[in-house]
Amino acid sequence: MFKIIKRLLSYLKAHKLIFWMSVLLLILASGLELISPLIAKRLIDDVMTPSFDTGNLPVLVLIQLLSFYLVLNIVGSLFRYFSILQLRKMANQIVKKMRDQLFSHLHQLPVAYFDKLPAGKIVARITNDTEVLRSSFYVSVISNLLSNVIQITGVYIAIFLLDIRLGVALLILLPILVLWQNLYTKKAAKYNLALREYISQISGQLNEFVQGVAVIQAFQKEKQLLKEFSQTVTKWFDMGKKALLLDAGAAWGLGTFLRNGTILLVVTTLASFFLNGQLAISAGLLYAFIDYINRLFDPIEGMVQTVAGVQQSLASGTRIFELMDEPIESQEEKAIHIKEGAVTFKDVSFGYTSEQTVLHHINFSAQPGETIALVGHTGSGKSSILNLLFRFYEPDSGEIFIDGQKISDYSRQSLRKFMAIVMQDPYLFSGTIASNIHMGDKNVSEEMVITALKQVGAEYLISRYPDGIHHPVVEKGQAFSSGERQLISFARALVFNPKILILDEATSHVDTQTEAIIQKAMEVLQKGRTTFIIAHRLSTIKEADEILVLDQGKIVECGTHGTLLQEAGIYYQMYQMQAAQLSA
Repeated sequence: MFKIIKRLLSYLKAHKLIFWMSVLLLILASGLELISPLIAKRLIDDVMTPSFDTGNLPVLVLIQLLSFYLVLNIVGSLFRYFSILQLRKMANQIVKKMRDQLFSHLHQLPVAYFDKLPAGKIVARITNDTEVLRSSFYVSVISNLLSNVIQITGVYIAIFLLDIRLGVALLILLPILVLWQNLYTKKAAKYNLALREYISQISGQLNEFVQGVAVIQAFQKEKQLLKEFSQTVTKWFDMGKKALLLDAGAAWGLGTFLRNGTILLVVTTLASFFLNGQLAISAGLLYAFIDYINRLFDPIEGMVQTVAGVQQSLASGTRIFELMDEPIESQEEKAIHIKEGAVTFKDVSFGYTSEQTVLHHINFSAQPGETIALVGHTGSGKSSILNLLFRFYEPDSGEIFIDGQKISDYSRQSLRKFMAIVMQDPYLFSGTIASNIHMGDKNVSEEMVITALKQVGAEYLISRYPDGIHHPVVEKGQAFSSGERQLISFARALVFNPKILILDEATSHVDTQTEAIIQKAMEVLQKGRTTFIIAHRLSTIKEADEILVLDQGKIVECGTHGTLLQEAGIYYQMYQMQAAQLSA
């Protein structure tokens, strides 16, 4: 708990001036407000009470005291307002920095991390949890805690000045307050952590629904998902109800009891002092005592509410720092330079988990400019080989070389500058056709974008829309067909002129006509580049320089299309099966 609070408070270091200025304003505001009961005491004892005896009300003095009382409260309110305003500005700046750090950290995490955590939960940590810290911890908790501590201290000083015996007696409230908060904290911590987790689950379920709405409706799973969502929301509601009952009981029930009991005890004690002649009590003094006691319990009850905010902040902070502390990928500083694009896999084994190995002792070499095709049944390890080449994952054993350079010795960013990939299901970002091709690289001109589209046979996309390459693209490019998305993705790969090109089943989701267009563009692309092709349609890889046939994570056959057919092995069986399906 203390480690989380310490880390949260460490963000204040960059905002010392604003923070301490806000603290000073809070001290001044509380000090001015605590003078008010003394002015009221003088008003009652020195103005109102004597006027009943003399029948003469000193109007000028009355106006002066009332004006002074009013000015003190107005100035105190202004100080408090500006203090909260500065704290809110500081909170916004801190959370902005925190979100920037989290987003930057995400880019350095291994792909494996995203395999095990739903996207909705990651989004919830960067949005919902940071918002809790902004609105709760860096504004409410800090300002309320400071204000409450200052006010409690000031009230005790005032009561001690009025009567030291009463001040000593009221110190008994402090251990009660500590015990009160400790009991509350133990219960509240469990509830608040569970609430944040349920909110994360809700975000995850909503994200899955939005991402898979077409599949959900196609298979008529709306009722099932609604039931699952309702169950999660019900758990969140029930836990929230428990937290609310705890807050109500701790903050209001016990607080009201202590307040009324203390006032009764103080009035009884003062009356006893008065009757025994130990204290000359006046109406104004009695009012001041009661006013200060009320002012004492307002921050005491506020402290309990502040603890609730602290618990929520701890739950959110724990989740945020868990993400922030996730081990990042190794950050090699040395940049690789690829001139030829020769690729060698030397005795490479790999598994996504320690329990299951998906690649076993993979060995092969690709010479510069060669086209290497990877074929095999689903789960044979084709995509895993390319994931390792791109360094999305690291091999468990063995080494990968490009131009004789061990790629694990160089930075991933420099490696990927010389590579391009066209995925099986291409992803388009919100923006325009052009922005999805140049990907924000200022070195890629509009002419290069247009040329790339023409080379892949997609020039019709330019003439189809009035805005041409600046035609808007919504998230995922839903307004485009799968073939058009593939062509845009293909132009994206082409425009960066890579040394190594990876085509991950690039023609699997397109029709025969579009496949012919892509196949023609691929012939242009492959010249002078080392190309790896994963293909289910074996007709697209007849001209490959070498075909690697994988089965259960092992290379079981290799050779050209013609030699593999002559061997009459697995490749021959796959080819014959596809030929029979096409002729049927």
